[in-house]
Amino acid sequence: MLSFLTLRAAWLTAAAFFAGGINAVAGGGSLLSFPALLQAGILPVQANATNTVALLPGQFTSAAAYRRELQRHHSLLVPLLLAALAGGLLGARLLMATRQEQFLRLVPWLLLTATILFAGGPPLQQRLTKKLTATDKPHATGLRPLARLLLPVGIFTVCLYVGFFGAGSGLLIMGVLSFAGIESVHEINALKTVITSVSNGVAAVTFILYGAVLWHYGLLMMLAASLGGYISARIARKRRPRGIRYVIIAMGCIVTTYYFWKVY
Repeated sequence: MLSFLTLRAAWLTAAAFFAGGINAVAGGGSLLSFPALLQAGILPVQANATNTVALLPGQFTSAAAYRRELQRHHSLLVPLLLAALAGGLLGARLLMATRQEQFLRLVPWLLLTATILFAGGPPLQQRLTKKLTATDKPHATGLRPLARLLLPVGIFTVCLYVGFFGAGSGLLIMGVLSFAGIESVHEINALKTVITSVSNGVAAVTFILYGAVLWHYGLLMMLAASLGGYISARIARKRRPRGIRYVIIAMGCIVTTYYFWKVY
């Protein structure tokens, strides 16, 4: 008969596999993998830290694939990545300073925020990516001077959330970039991927240094998420899966409702 630990490892491996696949084609994988860790009986802070580390490799490989789209914005990369680094670090430190009970009470609200962001993604992104009317001479990047000045501030603010929790943060970053005046969806997605990779990367290092990562599950989930992301990306290149966003939204609603009932 299978032991409880074996069943829990199998459950988390399966959840990470599907989370990696979801991230590869639509995003929102944390809405599956993070609750799976909680359901396995892992404390909330450790669950969030382990989830961040487990899903990180897929983000780095995606970032490497966007080199061409980043060329136009090379002058923005240093300030934006420094802002992402600082925000992710501070957010992670805030999580490490948060007691388990406090974070557990925040979990339903964080899941609700992530689900709303994911559900409202397409219409919000369409509105944000409309062409902005420039009133002064644009920079070579296409951004106005004020936007170039304030953009790192916006990225730093969003990356605080990335380091603290992170689910659904991709849409927030895309919204900030679009509002600043970056019009190409491909360039927005490239910058978003690099920014989240840096902020999640520094958060992951922080969690590791604090000893908050459960490696006996984290390594299994890391391998499973990477494999799921690779397989899903291969499938999506040939045939884009339909309806997956609605499945993720429904899943987010169910999980959020459950944790509001459980916590409150």
